Amino acid sequence: MSDCAFRMQAALTVGVTALAGAIALPASATTLVSDGGNVLANSTLAGKTVTDLHTGSWAAAPATLVEQANALALADSDHVSTTGLTTPFWTSADSGRVQFTSYGWDFLVGDPANAPVASDLTQGRGGGDWTHTFTTTQNGQFNMAYNVAPVAGGNPFGLWGWSIDWSGAGGGLPVSNAFNPTASGVFTRSLVSGQTYTIGLNGNPNIGFNGAPGAYSGYMDGVFNWSITGVPEPGAWTLMITGFGLAGAALRRRRALAAA
Repeated sequence: MSDCAFRMQAALTVGVTALAGAIALPASATTLVSDGGNVLANSTLAGKTVTDLHTGSWAAAPATLVEQANALALADSDHVSTTGLTTPFWTSADSGRVQFTSYGWDFLVGDPANAPVASDLTQGRGGGDWTHTFTTTQNGQFNMAYNVAPVAGGNPFGLWGWSIDWSGAGGGLPVSNAFNPTASGVFTRSLVSGQTYTIGLNGNPNIGFNGAPGAYSGYMDGVFNWSITGVPEPGAWTLMITGFGLAGAALRRRRALAAA
């Protein structure tokens, strides 16, 4: 190998090495503080309320939670059934998914004496459906893509959807609607290194009536995919630019050598 070619290869190696060092980020952009799922179902019929509450949490390694509640109230041939399934899980230390399935109710009341009738998945819950608290290890960005829709064949009235609660600058994003939970979009917030943040999902589905007998059903599903991305510090950007410059210079020198 000629001296010129050797210098060209060395420069290319340095440039690529510098580039790799510049874009390398820590294994995780965050440190977990806590994460938990929380689902509560209440069914009221003939003056009595049946409650079913399930909660779970983790604060160490990535895991999957499955929390399901089903409250069934019976009176003669009448019934009120309230259900909800919450499944939060991580796909990596800085990304995950929260899925809500069949949040809602089904009731049939034929005897007016059994009214009032009520169904909800919020009262007495003692917190949101899901919360995730983390501390950032570098500047970055939090992103959450959400999609909420009623289940076909039911009545969406009273299914409010879920609000996004955010403890940092900019606050959260109410996405709830009393008449139709349908909502989709992307929630984005900036992160500052060393700060602790809490993201939460808080549903408020509830319905009730006191009057004529009737039948009613309605369910909704919600999917929330979240991710946290880190941003290199200014010094890393400088190193990245230097690496690109060295690599570019080496490639130009190689072309000039080939032409000669």
